[in-house]
Amino acid sequence: MFYLVLLFAAAALLSGGRSSNVNRHMKLLELDNNILNMQSKQATKKFIALIKKPNPVSFHSTGAPLELTCEAVGTPAPSIHWFKNDAPVYEYDLESNEIIDTNPTSLARVSSTLLVRAGGAAGAEYSCLAVAGHNTLRASTKVYNSNGSTDLSERNKLLPFAPRILVTYKVLVDCIGCNVVLPCRARGHPRPMFSWRDNTGRPVGNDPRMKVLRSGELIISTLLWTDLGEFTCRATNMFGSTLATTFVYPARPE
Repeated sequence: MFYLVLLFAAAALLSGGRSSNVNRHMKLLELDNNILNMQSKQATKKFIALIKKPNPVSFHSTGAPLELTCEAVGTPAPSIHWFKNDAPVYEYDLESNEIIDTNPTSLARVSSTLLVRAGGAAGAEYSCLAVAGHNTLRASTKVYNSNGSTDLSERNKLLPFAPRILVTYKVLVDCIGCNVVLPCRARGHPRPMFSWRDNTGRPVGNDPRMKVLRSGELIISTLLWTDLGEFTCRATNMFGSTLATTFVYPARPE
């Protein structure tokens, strides 16, 4: 099955001239090499694992926002959703109505960060829900204010600040010829503008197969073997810019 093909493709890359770079990024998937020796039926099973999650209890003082981060690895490529007392919250700017489908054959490690501002969080429970196909995992933390801070007004929440990239893939493995989406969700005020560079460092606007959405995602139509490498997202506003990279593995389909 295709998942097994992905793993053998990654193993083959480890023996090539790019072995050090590939090995460094494969470690991000937290995959045990023994999985390559598993039977096909086992190796093709869809899975999800939480690699990083918040502490069960978090303390928030006045000043900078509290950062809660979840990272998950799975197939298909997982997504992470945040909740405050079981109500969904969105930390990044929602600027696109386009629906992004995840390729069921994909394998990825995704990172998502929630910025919890001082005030209004005392005693609240924040949870991250990682979803990969029909598989889900959840982790929660109880947030307490350590300095008795007061709630922030909506106006203060809109004070200017430099962009922060909050949702991104660290590694994505998918099939040659597939259409893939690389997320780059960010928050900033004013709203950040997004740009991407491909694995050669060139702006993706030079390639008709690639399109940057207003919300920051990069769509790559018909993934090619030559796309192997790091793609870089930049989020920019007048107060600064920040970068995030995704390492892309094109794998030969079965």
